[in-house]
Amino acid sequence: MKVVICGGGIIGCSTAYHLSLRGTPCTVVEKCAIACAASGKAGGFLARDWSNHYELGPISTESFDMHDRLSKTLPQKTDYRRIDTLQVSAREGHTSGPRNKDSLPSWLDGESLIDIGEMGTTKTTAQVHPYKLTHAFIEEAEKKGSEVRIGTVENIQFNEDGDTVTGVLVDGKVIEADVVVIAMGPWSHQAAKWLYHKIPEIKGQRAHSITLKPQDDVKSHALFVEYSLKRGERKSSEIYPRPDGEVYVCGLSDQEPLPLDPAEVKVKTASCDLLQEMARKVSKSLESAQREVSQACYLPVSSDGLPVIGKVAGIHGAYMAAGHSCWGILNAPVTGFAMAELILDGKSSINLEPFSPGRFHRS
Repeated sequence: MKVVICGGGIIGCSTAYHLSLRGTPCTVVEKCAIACAASGKAGGFLARDWSNHYELGPISTESFDMHDRLSKTLPQKTDYRRIDTLQVSAREGHTSGPRNKDSLPSWLDGESLIDIGEMGTTKTTAQVHPYKLTHAFIEEAEKKGSEVRIGTVENIQFNEDGDTVTGVLVDGKVIEADVVVIAMGPWSHQAAKWLYHKIPEIKGQRAHSITLKPQDDVKSHALFVEYSLKRGERKSSEIYPRPDGEVYVCGLSDQEPLPLDPAEVKVKTASCDLLQEMARKVSKSLESAQREVSQACYLPVSSDGLPVIGKVAGIHGAYMAAGHSCWGILNAPVTGFAMAELILDGKSSINLEPFSPGRFHRS
């Protein structure tokens, strides 16, 4: 079986990894570079039970556990670890510190802090480095015969009846294929015209992030920060110290239109500046921390907020795995596992019905 995966983010690379474990190498086609978009710029926060109130719950629980197992089986270092997670509130101009300061981690000592509460423990929350995990997936797949092609997917080829995949057109050349997987994140919408508009629209929501390098040791807590500005606005950010000593800070989403090329994603400097200011307000250790990276990426979002995982109706050999929003890193392992089962066995042991590409066309 010849499989071509369009998209070299964490979903596509997880699918390649799990196919390779089953003895099916594939070709991953990526326009820019492996993990060049959201998969290389995300925070990597993992939550076991935060989606239990809706359809995503079962696969998120399974994928959280898979991350733990992968940390023990993958030979590459992916910076996986269990962490405690805290809800933090802070206010611009507040100078007396938090009410419960005696029970706080030592590095949470900013005078703008108002209150801190528990959101998760090492039993329910963890982190991984998305860029490192994505590369670990593809490196292991390559060891088993998979390959990466850097190029632009231009179309999908079909048989004479137009209902069976036969190849993928990349930079003017056809790669023969029995199966094509659309895993292009927010750029997956480009495949609609190749697949007779039988796949749902995936949109992109821009989010910003920075990395800081503090001189002092910052412990392993994930922070979800609500910051009140003097003018009355409230802003949200997330702060994740990483095992390598850097501190990742993200937030401040906006509706900037998605560019055609991942390499053309623009960064709003003011958003990155505000993220750094918010980080400085919660910890004195971050006040003088050097900013190393300022970046932006687009979260892939479907119209109902659920990922799109499964077969494309009416086209033999066409599959889609995209639209995971902010939970793409968390749910990448289970998505890749389920896609491998679906492609090779015709069905998956994971219930994918809520995520079927065809759900948007039902009457």
